[in-house]
Amino acid sequence: MKINLYPKLAFDGVKKNSRLYIPYLVTCVLMVSIYYIIHFLGNSGVMKGMPGGGTATQMMQMGSVVMAIFGTIFLFYTQSTLIKGRKKEFGLYSILGMNKSSIGRVLFFETMIIWGISVIIGLIVGIGLSKLAELGFTKLIEVPTRYTFSISGTSVVSTIVIFTIIFFLIYINSVRQIRFANPTQLVTAGRAGEKPPKANLIVGILGLIVLGVGYYIALRIKQPLSALLWFFGAALLVTIGTYLILIAGSVILCKLLQKNKKYYYKTNHFVSVSSMMYRMKRNGASLASICILLTMILVMLSSTSALYTGSEECLDARYPNDIGAFACKYGYDEGVSDLSDRLENVLESVSEAHGAEVTNKVTYSTYSISGYLENSKLQIKLNSMTDMAFIDYDKVAQIQFLDKEVYNSVFGNDIDLNPGEVLVGTSKHVEIGDVFTIGETEFNVVGRIDDKIGDIDKTVESAASPTVFVIVNDVDSVAQQYIQYKDYDGEDMLAWFWYCRFDTGLDADGQVALAEELDTAFRDELDGFGFSNFYAESHEAERDDFVGTFGGLFFLGIMLSMIFLLSCVIIIYYKQVSEGFEDRANFEIMQKVGMTKREIRDSINSQMFTVFMIPIILAVVHLLVVLPIVNKLLMLFGLFNFPRLLITSGVCVLLCGVFYGVIYKITSNAYYRIVSD
Repeated sequence: MKINLYPKLAFDGVKKNSRLYIPYLVTCVLMVSIYYIIHFLGNSGVMKGMPGGGTATQMMQMGSVVMAIFGTIFLFYTQSTLIKGRKKEFGLYSILGMNKSSIGRVLFFETMIIWGISVIIGLIVGIGLSKLAELGFTKLIEVPTRYTFSISGTSVVSTIVIFTIIFFLIYINSVRQIRFANPTQLVTAGRAGEKPPKANLIVGILGLIVLGVGYYIALRIKQPLSALLWFFGAALLVTIGTYLILIAGSVILCKLLQKNKKYYYKTNHFVSVSSMMYRMKRNGASLASICILLTMILVMLSSTSALYTGSEECLDARYPNDIGAFACKYGYDEGVSDLSDRLENVLESVSEAHGAEVTNKVTYSTYSISGYLENSKLQIKLNSMTDMAFIDYDKVAQIQFLDKEVYNSVFGNDIDLNPGEVLVGTSKHVEIGDVFTIGETEFNVVGRIDDKIGDIDKTVESAASPTVFVIVNDVDSVAQQYIQYKDYDGEDMLAWFWYCRFDTGLDADGQVALAEELDTAFRDELDGFGFSNFYAESHEAERDDFVGTFGGLFFLGIMLSMIFLLSCVIIIYYKQVSEGFEDRANFEIMQKVGMTKREIRDSINSQMFTVFMIPIILAVVHLLVVLPIVNKLLMLFGLFNFPRLLITSGVCVLLCGVFYGVIYKITSNAYYRIVSD
């Protein structure tokens, strides 16, 4: 057999099946180009060294990994669909005397052709669009733009290596599909009869249970930390439940429509429901894949756009003043008041040297301890590491002890407390009764200051775990009761914190310079005093990091959403093309018995509308259910504006719905052309 026969058969196979291979090639080219762009931005010299650029490039580096993983999964799915459509052709090769090793060589050259076209054109497109993407990226993260064009050799090599591995794995999978099928099975693969599917109620009920558990987890989460821990578990359950429900429920839906005589016995519904009836068992998986992809797009775009448009709001919530300073020392120390005076002196001298007009200044210190808060009791010392693995992290809380004299003088109050009496202020809806037990000590709660904790710490709501402020008669005597508590590493659990925040009247550069010098001065002043942490931060210095993080997430969300939308298009297109070829003979018979072109069109529209509405409706339901847990996750970034998330979600649903409608129109036309040829 001539050596050039295999490449010729491979080329002819791709050419003759162009209706299947052109969308696949376009998909491969776009995935290669987008991977190159994301990897290019993750290693861009333009962003290196720029404020906020480091965080943004890390987002892109993470995105390139996600892109490689998703590209592998989706291209495997698409290639499997292609091979399934060509099994008859490969079966004829076998009957004509070609063994499976020879068919494997044909598949090898087909894979090489697709790989070569995809990588070459994909890199050309990616390199060509990389500068445009870089300009858009730098605009989003608000860093200076450079208009020099460059090609990243590292990104080119990475793209070639990654997609060479992907296509090699695809080739191995293609050979596997052919090797384990005999020629008769291959030839008759497209003509095998199919029995009417049975509505598997057990699978459907199991799907409802799994989906219900996922919904329950998403709706019951009250604290951001638990949202972070449970989000992926809830998402996995929703995904599994969606697949089970659509695999079983789609068959049940067809049976219900079939029993509805007023609906079923109409020309445009009779054929469509009968056709769907025989394929819904396998179509359920495709519809579930489309639904999950749409849900991912809606959640990703809604959350990242809400963060990006609310970046200034998040920044103000986390850094409410121009300058913030912080110091931490573990254990009890009688000399901390002297340390407070040292820090105050450093702050005043450095601020004066920079010409800052200090206003809105708040300075105070607290003792703090953390534990497991339940029923107005804080359990500080758990029995074992096993306890840590099974506790409810919604109930992990930090207690801040504040002396009444400090509370009165700094925050303008006039309260008096006796030993054992406390005022309590809580965040995140923590409930404390009339008696508050902290460790082994009971305190009588004589008042609440929930509405005033924002005066003490404006950032308390953005903390990962709840904070309880406890105003006491004498903070030193209270702190001494918790000296004996150690963590599992033998370190003190009691900690002394010093906080200071103020405004300066300086411009952005002045604020950044002041914070940097304060940080250095604190290091010099506190060296040798056993402080575990201390720093100074400025509102303006953190702005770049916020914009870089949220802009990078938004850009990555847009890029990945493009890929997911493309995946939806490909799944739907192949679904319609394969079903079109299956249904063509049936429609030919229907036309012979009197069915008109118009009735065929109406039947197709009925079928398309019924099938296409299921994923988008269920995706919107998924979005509405998971929005509360997404909102809790955004709180970790400092975004507490739920109406903003609702608005961005609504806009995303509208845009996605319009795009989905366009897909519906295009694919229904493709289906009609096939069955009416």
